[in-house]
Amino acid sequence: MPFPKNIETKLGFNQVRELLQTRCLSAMGISYVERMRFANRHDLLSKMLQQTKEFKTILVEETPFPNEHYFDVGPWLYKAKIEGVWLLEEELHQIKLVVQAFLNVTRFLRERNGKYPELELLLEGLIINDLVVRRIDRILDVEGNLRPNASPELAKISAKIHEKEGEIRKRIQRLFDKNTDLGYLTDAIGITIREGRLVLPVLAEHKRHVPGFVHDESNTGQTVYIEPADCFDLNNMLRELQIAYRRERERILLDITDQIRPEIPELEKNLQRLGLFDFIRAKAILALDMKADLPILVKHPGLKMVKAYHPLLRMSHDKVGQTTIPLSIELNKDKHIVVISGPNAGGKSVCLKTVGLLQYMLQCGLLIPCESYSEVGVYKEIMVDIGDEQSIENDLSTYSSHLLSMKNFCDFADGKTLFLIDEFGTGTDPQFGGPLAEAILHHLAQKKAQGIVTTHFSNLKNFASQYTGLENASMLFDHDKMQPLYQLEIGKPGSSYAFELAGKSGLSQHIINYAKNKVGDKQRKVDDLLVELEKEKKQVNDLRAKFTEREQKAEQLQAKYEKLSEEIEKNKRQFIKQAKQEALALVTEANSKIEATIREIKEQQADSEVQRKARTMVKEQIGTLKKDLDANAKEEEKELEEVVVDLNQTTLVVGDTIRVAGQQTIGQILEIQKNKAVVALGDIRTTVALNKLEKISQKEIKKSVQSAPKGLDMNSKMQHFGGELNIIGTRGEDAVRQLNEYLDEAILLGVKQVRIVHGKGYGILRKLVREQLQANKMIAHFADEHVEMGGDGVTIVTLHT
Repeated sequence: MPFPKNIETKLGFNQVRELLQTRCLSAMGISYVERMRFANRHDLLSKMLQQTKEFKTILVEETPFPNEHYFDVGPWLYKAKIEGVWLLEEELHQIKLVVQAFLNVTRFLRERNGKYPELELLLEGLIINDLVVRRIDRILDVEGNLRPNASPELAKISAKIHEKEGEIRKRIQRLFDKNTDLGYLTDAIGITIREGRLVLPVLAEHKRHVPGFVHDESNTGQTVYIEPADCFDLNNMLRELQIAYRRERERILLDITDQIRPEIPELEKNLQRLGLFDFIRAKAILALDMKADLPILVKHPGLKMVKAYHPLLRMSHDKVGQTTIPLSIELNKDKHIVVISGPNAGGKSVCLKTVGLLQYMLQCGLLIPCESYSEVGVYKEIMVDIGDEQSIENDLSTYSSHLLSMKNFCDFADGKTLFLIDEFGTGTDPQFGGPLAEAILHHLAQKKAQGIVTTHFSNLKNFASQYTGLENASMLFDHDKMQPLYQLEIGKPGSSYAFELAGKSGLSQHIINYAKNKVGDKQRKVDDLLVELEKEKKQVNDLRAKFTEREQKAEQLQAKYEKLSEEIEKNKRQFIKQAKQEALALVTEANSKIEATIREIKEQQADSEVQRKARTMVKEQIGTLKKDLDANAKEEEKELEEVVVDLNQTTLVVGDTIRVAGQQTIGQILEIQKNKAVVALGDIRTTVALNKLEKISQKEIKKSVQSAPKGLDMNSKMQHFGGELNIIGTRGEDAVRQLNEYLDEAILLGVKQVRIVHGKGYGILRKLVREQLQANKMIAHFADEHVEMGGDGVTIVTLHT
């Protein structure tokens, strides 16, 4: 359970939640945002984060995702459950559009053939058909109005109404023309309608000359609107037809509502899932706006955030073209507490809040702005002490509220906790506040809790440098410009630069000197030493940067030299090969000449033994030469293959998807170190030689994803998910397992309330159920069912979905 209760306000997550709500299309999506909670289950988080990542890919790479008509028709479906009640045209029209929207979403995902497996899993177990759409289409037009031919009877009535309206209009037009000629009507107004009847605009002084019923008069009283008596009979007949039309309309709407009623359970599931898609879509849009990504999610507590940004600060800076400085920080079992020190307004608190906000966002299922090869674990809880919590009403001072927070930290923090403390130890006399803060930090360190604290106290800096598991960090400062750089550096404490900043602010030098003398030589020397160390560190970093630049240039020159050398060697081999080919041609030509000579000798009756020896000698020479050429050709082929292998290795870069030779597992390159690479294979990081890695194509990746076993099938049981789990007669261990699996599914699906039927008996199952519910952080409330519905044999569970 995160601490304190207003942790979201402390970290700024309430603003993130508001940003997420504005990116939802529907009230259903907003409802999911409102119910979003901090989770500490690795499997649930992995699934939620992967869903968001897949949707982000859709937004970047695909044609527009179906995003129209995300109406919340839940109230209409609830209304339609009541027998004898009918839905209005607008309500039916919205239900039809929502079903079409979900059909479009389903079609979009299934046409991708498993490219987005986690999103496609959300469709499993749902019954999706267009029967409801077709039924509504038969009675409503594309605008949602009742069709005149929605039924034969309605078509007949509609035709009569049209006919009668024509008769009335003709008759009243004649009366209008007649009375206009007589000067009884207002010139500026024609035939108009009052209370659903066609009326004549008669001048008030002539109203006695036009028999009929007065329906209204103008604001000035100069005009009265009269329904002529000659139209009474026709209007009455029209009114009877309209009443008949209304009755037939209500009959049709009642009939279609009765037809839809059996489909309501499936419609509610589809509606709920459409809201979930809206929610995931909003998370993906926010990830794009925040330039967020999915880091490597590990099961154990810890974090290694690389180039992490405070999302709200970055978005604010981007609007005005201002640069935001990222931070990199690591917490693990060996270095589990970082003490950050440095100047005021140097960024210490921002660093603290950045880590806290990003970790909280991730454990609420949101992507975070950091490098994708960052590693982030799952904490059981996050505890923060940031800002002022003084309360006049509760007679609580700033320091008292701080101590109450520290008591909670000391009582409940453990190795699965992330704690964040800003300005540790302040609020009281530093002579006592510093040692007390050190004692609390020592206690938290012994409990192996992981955390970050910011401070100005020297004793905490010294403690962090001496105690195993703690590490100092500082905010860098530009000594030349006398201003903070907002960059976090791990490994050494920082100076507060109190006197330097006082001088820059214009404070008198003699006041500053007086303060220096009050500090004492020992403390001043320590602070001066920190400043000097930081200056020297900056000089070393500058030299290192220059050396790195020169080293890169040298490597580039070496690469150019090697390329040139390779080209020379290649030309050399080609020259030798050409020379040998020419030599072979010469020998062949010589052989021809020798053969000719032998023929001439033979013709001249030369000795046969002489002929044979001459021919054998020539063939031996040619065979030797051919063998040499073949050996050279094979050697050249081997060298060419080695060049191709080397070329393949040099083209591997960070981020490439690879496979280790002889294995089927697919991974990703995180880092390249000369002839080796650090790769991630699932949750495993390992170092492998480059020549043992095979770069794989997108086609192979897709094939691997399609053939891989799918994750938690949270939807396969949705078809039978009736909101009730019956474990009567089940053994205790099996009952607990079924209960936890059932609650997991309910949480993933966003179900608000479920019923657990355990029976009464001796109360053993009821006790087991209550113990499990009490320990589950995702349970908001539970209680016995109403006596008439099962009493204490049934437990009603309300979830933090």
